[in-house]
Amino acid sequence: MDDKYPAFAAEPRNMRLGLSTDGFNPFSMKNTRYSSWPVLLVNYNMAPDLCMKKENIMLTLLIPGPHQPSNSIDVYLEPLIEDLHHFWSKGELTYDAFSKTTFTLKAMLLWTISDFPAYGNLAGCKVKGKMGCPLCGKNTDSLWLTNSRKHIYMFHRKSLPPTHAYRVKKTWFDGKVENGIKGRILTGKNISLLLRNYKNDFGNKKEDGRKRSRAAFVGTTSDYDNEDSASDEEEEEEQEIDEEELSRWKKRSIFFRLPYWEELPVRHNLDVMHVEKNVAASIVATLLHCGKSKDRLKARKDLQVLGIRKDLHPNVQGKRTLLPATPWSLSKSEKKIFCKRLFDFKGPDGYCSNISSCVCLEEYKVMGFKSHDYHVLMQQLLRLLLEGYYLSVLG
Repeated sequence: MDDKYPAFAAEPRNMRLGLSTDGFNPFSMKNTRYSSWPVLLVNYNMAPDLCMKKENIMLTLLIPGPHQPSNSIDVYLEPLIEDLHHFWSKGELTYDAFSKTTFTLKAMLLWTISDFPAYGNLAGCKVKGKMGCPLCGKNTDSLWLTNSRKHIYMFHRKSLPPTHAYRVKKTWFDGKVENGIKGRILTGKNISLLLRNYKNDFGNKKEDGRKRSRAAFVGTTSDYDNEDSASDEEEEEEQEIDEEELSRWKKRSIFFRLPYWEELPVRHNLDVMHVEKNVAASIVATLLHCGKSKDRLKARKDLQVLGIRKDLHPNVQGKRTLLPATPWSLSKSEKKIFCKRLFDFKGPDGYCSNISSCVCLEEYKVMGFKSHDYHVLMQQLLRLLLEGYYLSVLG
């Protein structure tokens, strides 16, 4: 972005910002359904150890509950977007206390950071169903599991080099040789052009069964929406509308009002906290066969329907259905050792929370871990907890 806008980059005091938002319960009561959404801005001009200090994080909006804003979050973001547009186009006269001079301060929003559901609210695209990948769009390779009743996305070997050995490994993956190639990812300009006439329909109105019209101009416009569109109007009209790609969008995001937004190579990010927590929770639950374990009867039946991993298919014996042991299955004694090691762990002050309070030795399960605890578990502890077990398996 510095190369595209050298005038902005010439002033090192101009601000580069990141936006983050998510819902939380302000009353800290899990049995109360209430969701408030703070919208935070982080200044990346500061050093890494300073920009994430709570005194340096700017609370720009606080969207009240009791329900999440969902697709209508753009209505609340409009004042913030107007301010960001002003800071980009005109700037604000600012006094520099260090040099005792004044200068015109400008700002650029680099990206947003959120979890996956909030990603869909901010970007305006679907994050569920057969086109659940925001990057692949209509080219998302999805598969519906009849027993688990959900879509899965497991055809990722096409992103590997053409001669990669994993492309011909059938039994390791889905039982097929992968000959496909990676699809093209839509750029910001492609998306802006595709949604140029999308009519935003905010609010929680009841659906009347009719499809939403996309032919009208985008609703809730401002004066600066059309600053740079006149020169490209004739060229845009010649472009054909991809209805299949258009069907996965819920709105034209308000962020496209920022003149530079479509030029950004990365506009929306997934935060590592939620991803790592979900992955770690699934791994631990699958190892201990508790909670959100992915190794269930429905999953085994889906393997049978797909015709892969035949050694894991369920065995029906009369009225009973037996699940064959898996390479990651832990016996009762091994589960006890795993939980006991985790229960006895003692870490430095501030390293993690009291993990022993989250381990149940009687039922061999863990619960109540925080995000940072899962991070410690994934990065440091999990290998140590399983070290003796895997050494015995590998012989």
